[in-house]
Amino acid sequence: MTNRVDVLDAAASTRYDLNGFAQVMERTGLAITGALCGLFVAAMVAKAGIEEINSLGPLFSAVLYGSLGFYFKTNTPSLSSSRASSNTGPGPKTNPIALASAIGTFVAAFAALVSVYMIIFDESPPAIWNVGIGFGWALGVLLQLAAGTAARLGQYGEAAARAPGGRQAG
Repeated sequence: MTNRVDVLDAAASTRYDLNGFAQVMERTGLAITGALCGLFVAAMVAKAGIEEINSLGPLFSAVLYGSLGFYFKTNTPSLSSSRASSNTGPGPKTNPIALASAIGTFVAAFAALVSVYMIIFDESPPAIWNVGIGFGWALGVLLQLAAGTAARLGQYGEAAARAPGGRQAG
């Protein structure tokens, strides 16, 4: 005879496995999106004709950088979260980690959109515009990486503080 506790444990385990699988799929999809954004921006910047950045090294670096930025951006607290807020008074609270992540995602995606537009419609702006769009994209991904890292460090710091014998806020 099957015990009810065993059935509940099996159901919880299955739910946990499915949630873990869904999270891996989401992160993989976001990493692919970041890689594609990096590819489009690198292709557009390569059209600037600057010899130092017109090779496979910078192209693969942009793909890897974009992939990591979009992957690590996930699991940042939402803007409505009150765990890491910068305001102490009443009213709406601001989460600087979520704000940096959101701005980084917007800037990187906008730079990729402009890059795709320029590639598809065969636009040829001055080289400084291409490099500026590339730097804008890199800044957006850097904001994503910084926000994701700060959120993860904050999560581990909070867990260490709550653990027995952990740091206590004074």
